[in-house]
Amino acid sequence: MMIGKFMLLNELKNYDHLYLNEKVWPTVDFHNWDAQNFEPLPVEQKTELLFSFSPLSAPVKLWYWMQWNLIAPEQVDKTDFYNLFRDLPLSQKYMVYSQLVRAGFVGKSQGIDTYPLFVVICDEFALAHSVIGQAAHLTADANEDVVFVLTNLFVGSSHGPTLTTLNYASALRRMGKHPIVISTTCVPKVTMYKYPLPAPVFFGNVRAEYFKNNTLFNIDHKTETELPGRVMVECWGEQFDFVQLAPMDDPEHLQELIQLVNSLNPRYILGVGAMNPVLELIAAKRPVLNIPCVTSLVTTPHSVPVLHRELTKSDELRLQHIDYKKPVLISRLPFRLRENKGLRTSSIEDRALNFVVVGHRLEQEIKADFIQTLVTLKTNFPQAAFVFIGPDNLTALPAMIQQCSYFTGLVSNAIELIGSCHFMLNPKRQGGGTSAIEAMSLGIPVLTEPFGDVYQYIGDAFVCCNDEERVEFIRTYLNESECRSFYDEHCRAVYDAATDTASLLQHLLLDFDQYIYQHFAV
Repeated sequence: MMIGKFMLLNELKNYDHLYLNEKVWPTVDFHNWDAQNFEPLPVEQKTELLFSFSPLSAPVKLWYWMQWNLIAPEQVDKTDFYNLFRDLPLSQKYMVYSQLVRAGFVGKSQGIDTYPLFVVICDEFALAHSVIGQAAHLTADANEDVVFVLTNLFVGSSHGPTLTTLNYASALRRMGKHPIVISTTCVPKVTMYKYPLPAPVFFGNVRAEYFKNNTLFNIDHKTETELPGRVMVECWGEQFDFVQLAPMDDPEHLQELIQLVNSLNPRYILGVGAMNPVLELIAAKRPVLNIPCVTSLVTTPHSVPVLHRELTKSDELRLQHIDYKKPVLISRLPFRLRENKGLRTSSIEDRALNFVVVGHRLEQEIKADFIQTLVTLKTNFPQAAFVFIGPDNLTALPAMIQQCSYFTGLVSNAIELIGSCHFMLNPKRQGGGTSAIEAMSLGIPVLTEPFGDVYQYIGDAFVCCNDEERVEFIRTYLNESECRSFYDEHCRAVYDAATDTASLLQHLLLDFDQYIYQHFAV
């Protein structure tokens, strides 16, 4: 039974007192208290509790404003929050920044502008590492054959950004380049966790095996082979030179990278994935292209950002507001699927009508409006069943949905399960692009709202703005063969366009090259 409001308030005050007066902070205890007692509360009770509480210690103040940011962003005292942020150690700044970005990624409300936070991180990161040397400026004799492809986090074949990084490397090789994949491991780690942050806290998955030397890592088959004198990764039967840097809290983190940049002098350096202070450190001295794995607009202090869609009026106002000077290059995010045995086995003659939802963060991404969509679909289509790929369970689902749901847990063959379904449903979120393209490759419609990455990848043909439109789309699809034929062809056309990586990258590099000529005269 949930303990009462006054007891919760007293416990909050006690933790605040401990952070004020104790030399050893109760970080783990407070995190457990948050996860067990505060995080499960309904929004109304969280709001009431926060209104009743006035923290005194800086750590609990930070937690307090970040909780308001998730619940009611207009309540955040941004001046106080930014002052607290500036006083944090660098590692804690990055922890806070990462949690804010993560919250936005899974669709939680976001009232704190993360761009000025990232600028502060990059400036402090550069100052802290200036003693180990700096990247040399780009020169006219730069190497156009070798291309560095940097990523924040290199994991495995089920990780979308890892595959995207290798997809770009593969396309570069087909263009006659020699790509070198470099993992910078600029991620929040458990050992960096000191200041309290709202549960659940996101930590990056740094894989220890990638720090080995003389090894070939096959990420398709999850095998390691001895490879004297080199480190490489293999995917799709292709092998790429690979460098795993020490984690960002290691004082020697950047030495190897700076030595590589200065000795090989590549004309093209690409950063793929999340915002990366290592990338910005290099970009302060020479041109670097920043390619996110999302379709939202990213702004970076030094590197040249790529936007995987057209600029909107809102984007332009945002750039004006922060007085942004860098050009924003327009492209599309390409995909390449893993080797798979995916086949479409579903048919409209099936007794069950299977809806699939895919994601590693569905516990955070599925909210009340999406649950209502599931209820509406079950009410209109009694034969509906739901396949959730990723979670082991979703306790927030009502009994009528639980009874007709199947939870796979984490799997490596999502596309093979998607093929047994009739429709894919996309919650309102960022992310989800890889599974949507997998569905497209099989001719399975993906129903989405006009929001987030999936919408940008698959276009307006699959947009349903409300449950009535979703029900109408499904009925028409089930009842009209011409409709099914149209969407089957359209799905495959979307897949073909999304996987034409070489063409997309060639156009992007031409734009980047033009930027280099204009701004660096080399």
